[in-house]
Amino acid sequence: MDDIQKATITFSGTLTREEFDEAVAATGMFRRVGWLIVGAAVLMAALSLRPLAGGGPVNGGLLTLAVVYGVLGLFLLPLLTGRAFRADQAKGEKQATIDAAGFVVVRGGDELMRVPWRHIYRSYETERVYVVTGRLGWKAGLLIVPKRLLAGNGEAELMGVLLETWVGRPKGRRS
Repeated sequence: MDDIQKATITFSGTLTREEFDEAVAATGMFRRVGWLIVGAAVLMAALSLRPLAGGGPVNGGLLTLAVVYGVLGLFLLPLLTGRAFRADQAKGEKQATIDAAGFVVVRGGDELMRVPWRHIYRSYETERVYVVTGRLGWKAGLLIVPKRLLAGNGEAELMGVLLETWVGRPKGRRS
Protein backbone atom coordinates (compact mmCIF):
# COMPACT_ATOMS: atom_id res chain seq x y z
CA MET A 1 0.00 0.00 0.00
CA ASP A 2 2.81 2.43 0.83
CA ASP A 3 4.42 1.75 -2.54
CA ILE A 4 1.20 2.67 -4.34
CA GLN A 5 0.86 5.89 -2.36
CA LYS A 6 4.41 6.88 -3.31
CA ALA A 7 3.90 6.14 -7.01
CA THR A 8 4.04 9.00 -9.52
CA ILE A 9 2.83 8.99 -13.12
CA THR A 10 3.76 11.82 -15.49
CA PHE A 11 2.58 12.09 -19.08
CA SER A 12 1.85 14.69 -21.75
CA GLY A 13 -0.14 14.86 -24.93
CA THR A 14 -3.48 15.73 -26.46
CA LEU A 15 -6.76 13.88 -26.74
CA THR A 16 -8.25 12.43 -29.89
CA ARG A 17 -11.90 13.05 -30.68
CA GLU A 18 -12.71 9.36 -30.13
CA GLU A 19 -11.14 9.41 -26.66
CA PHE A 20 -13.02 12.58 -25.76
CA ASP A 21 -16.36 11.17 -26.99
CA GLU A 22 -15.75 7.93 -25.09
CA ALA A 23 -15.00 9.84 -21.88
CA VAL A 24 -18.11 12.02 -22.19
CA ALA A 25 -20.25 8.95 -22.87
CA ALA A 26 -18.78 7.10 -19.88
CA THR A 27 -19.58 9.93 -17.49
CA GLY A 28 -22.96 10.81 -18.98
CA MET A 29 -21.90 14.44 -18.68
CA PHE A 30 -24.36 16.07 -21.10
CA ARG A 31 -26.99 13.32 -21.12
CA ARG A 32 -29.14 14.95 -18.44
CA VAL A 33 -29.22 18.24 -20.33
CA GLY A 34 -30.60 16.54 -23.44
CA TRP A 35 -33.27 14.70 -21.49
CA LEU A 36 -34.25 17.91 -19.69
CA ILE A 37 -34.75 19.72 -22.99
CA VAL A 38 -36.73 16.84 -24.52
CA GLY A 39 -38.89 16.73 -21.35
CA ALA A 40 -39.54 20.46 -21.65
CA ALA A 41 -40.53 19.94 -25.30
CA VAL A 42 -43.04 17.23 -24.37
CA LEU A 43 -44.50 19.42 -21.63
CA MET A 44 -44.88 22.37 -24.00
CA ALA A 45 -46.50 20.15 -26.65
CA ALA A 46 -48.96 18.83 -24.08
CA LEU A 47 -49.79 22.35 -22.92
CA SER A 48 -50.27 23.58 -26.49
CA LEU A 49 -52.71 20.74 -27.26
CA ARG A 50 -54.66 21.08 -24.00
CA PRO A 51 -57.10 23.73 -25.33
CA LEU A 52 -57.96 21.35 -28.20
CA ALA A 53 -59.54 18.90 -25.70
CA GLY A 54 -61.82 21.67 -24.40
CA GLY A 55 -62.88 22.76 -27.87
CA GLY A 56 -60.44 25.68 -28.15
CA PRO A 57 -57.75 26.30 -30.76
CA VAL A 58 -54.27 24.80 -30.57
CA ASN A 59 -51.60 27.17 -29.28
CA GLY A 60 -49.44 27.30 -32.43
CA GLY A 61 -46.64 29.34 -30.90
CA LEU A 62 -46.17 26.95 -28.00
CA LEU A 63 -46.36 23.94 -30.32
CA THR A 64 -43.69 25.47 -32.58
CA LEU A 65 -41.50 26.14 -29.56
CA ALA A 66 -41.98 22.50 -28.47
CA VAL A 67 -40.78 21.29 -31.87
CA VAL A 68 -37.74 23.60 -31.70
CA TYR A 69 -36.91 22.31 -28.22
CA GLY A 70 -37.31 18.71 -29.37
CA VAL A 71 -34.91 19.21 -32.28
CA LEU A 72 -32.49 21.06 -30.00
CA GLY A 73 -32.64 18.19 -27.50
CA LEU A 74 -31.68 15.72 -30.21
CA PHE A 75 -28.72 17.71 -31.53
CA LEU A 76 -27.46 19.37 -28.36
CA LEU A 77 -25.23 16.54 -27.10
CA PRO A 78 -23.10 16.32 -30.26
CA LEU A 79 -22.91 20.12 -30.45
CA LEU A 80 -21.78 20.50 -26.83
CA THR A 81 -19.30 17.66 -27.09
CA GLY A 82 -17.79 19.02 -30.30
CA ARG A 83 -17.49 22.53 -28.90
CA ALA A 84 -15.85 21.30 -25.69
CA PHE A 85 -13.38 19.18 -27.68
CA ARG A 86 -12.43 22.06 -30.00
CA ALA A 87 -11.95 24.37 -27.01
CA ASP A 88 -9.61 21.84 -25.40
CA GLN A 89 -7.64 21.31 -28.63
CA ALA A 90 -7.23 25.04 -29.23
CA LYS A 91 -5.28 25.37 -25.99
CA GLY A 92 -2.66 22.82 -27.00
CA GLU A 93 -0.82 19.95 -25.32
CA LYS A 94 -1.07 19.39 -21.56
CA GLN A 95 1.25 17.72 -19.09
CA ALA A 96 -0.15 15.93 -16.06
CA THR A 97 1.34 14.45 -12.91
CA ILE A 98 -0.55 12.00 -10.73
CA ASP A 99 0.87 11.23 -7.30
CA ALA A 100 -0.07 10.88 -3.63
CA ALA A 101 -1.28 14.50 -3.55
CA GLY A 102 -3.67 14.12 -6.51
CA PHE A 103 -3.57 15.51 -10.05
CA VAL A 104 -1.61 18.49 -11.33
CA VAL A 105 -2.29 19.62 -14.92
CA VAL A 106 0.12 22.03 -16.60
CA ARG A 107 -0.04 23.67 -20.01
CA GLY A 108 2.86 25.66 -21.37
CA GLY A 109 4.51 25.99 -17.96
CA ASP A 110 1.35 27.41 -16.33
CA GLU A 111 -0.47 25.29 -13.77
CA LEU A 112 -4.07 24.89 -14.93
CA MET A 113 -5.39 22.93 -12.00
CA ARG A 114 -4.35 21.06 -8.92
CA VAL A 115 -6.93 18.55 -7.73
CA PRO A 116 -6.31 16.76 -4.43
CA TRP A 117 -7.67 13.24 -4.08
CA ARG A 118 -10.26 14.36 -1.52
CA HIS A 119 -11.99 16.46 -4.23
CA ILE A 120 -12.22 13.56 -6.67
CA TYR A 121 -15.43 11.62 -6.24
CA ARG A 122 -15.70 9.22 -9.18
CA SER A 123 -13.54 7.46 -11.74
CA TYR A 124 -14.40 5.56 -14.90
CA GLU A 125 -12.39 3.17 -17.01
CA THR A 126 -13.13 2.47 -20.65
CA GLU A 127 -11.25 0.70 -23.39
CA ARG A 128 -9.10 3.73 -24.24
CA VAL A 129 -9.27 6.15 -21.32
CA TYR A 130 -9.44 6.67 -17.60
CA VAL A 131 -11.84 9.45 -16.65
CA VAL A 132 -11.86 11.19 -13.29
CA THR A 133 -14.56 13.59 -12.12
CA GLY A 134 -14.36 15.89 -9.16
CA ARG A 135 -15.21 19.30 -7.83
CA LEU A 136 -13.09 22.33 -7.01
CA GLY A 137 -15.30 24.84 -5.24
CA TRP A 138 -18.24 25.52 -7.55
CA LYS A 139 -16.53 24.05 -10.60
CA ALA A 140 -17.02 20.46 -11.68
CA GLY A 141 -13.96 18.99 -13.33
CA LEU A 142 -13.34 16.22 -15.82
CA LEU A 143 -9.86 14.81 -16.29
CA ILE A 144 -9.37 12.40 -19.18
CA VAL A 145 -6.26 10.21 -19.15
CA PRO A 146 -5.73 8.38 -22.47
CA LYS A 147 -4.22 4.95 -21.91
CA ARG A 148 -2.03 5.39 -25.01
CA LEU A 149 -0.14 8.19 -23.22
CA LEU A 150 0.65 5.89 -20.30
CA ALA A 151 3.47 4.31 -22.27
CA GLY A 152 5.81 3.51 -19.38
CA ASN A 153 6.27 0.00 -18.04
CA GLY A 154 2.95 -0.88 -16.38
CA GLU A 155 1.73 2.73 -16.09
CA ALA A 156 -1.77 1.94 -17.37
CA GLU A 157 -2.20 -0.76 -14.73
CA LEU A 158 -0.66 1.50 -12.08
CA MET A 159 -3.16 4.22 -12.98
CA GLY A 160 -6.02 1.78 -12.42
CA VAL A 161 -4.58 0.74 -9.05
CA LEU A 162 -4.08 4.39 -8.00
CA LEU A 163 -7.67 5.23 -8.85
CA GLU A 164 -8.94 2.19 -7.01
CA THR A 165 -6.80 3.07 -3.97
CA TRP A 166 -7.69 6.76 -3.76
CA VAL A 167 -11.17 6.99 -5.30
CA GLY A 168 -12.62 3.51 -5.12
CA ARG A 169 -13.48 0.96 -7.74
CA PRO A 170 -13.79 2.57 -11.20
CA LYS A 171 -17.31 2.70 -12.64
CA GLY A 172 -18.18 1.31 -16.03
CA ARG A 173 -15.09 -0.83 -16.46
CA ARG A 174 -14.91 -2.25 -19.96
CA SER A 175 -12.00 -4.35 -21.17
